[in-house]
Amino acid sequence: MARRRTLPRPATNSTQNLYELLIAVGVCITFAGIFSTSYLAILEGARAPFQAWITGSTFF
Repeated sequence: MARRRTLPRPATNSTQNLYELLIAVGVCITFAGIFSTSYLAILEGARAPFQAWITGSTFF
């Protein structure tokens, strides 16, 4: 069976690269948010381990 030869379109490649870049930036922002939230929670827990639970200032 014969195969068709298609020429790559530069507009499609640049659009795809843009989407991949936006996805990578979104993943990085998500991981940064998870890391900073975890770090701040551990830091707060180490500073005053039970104070947040007693005062009721811990929300999930």
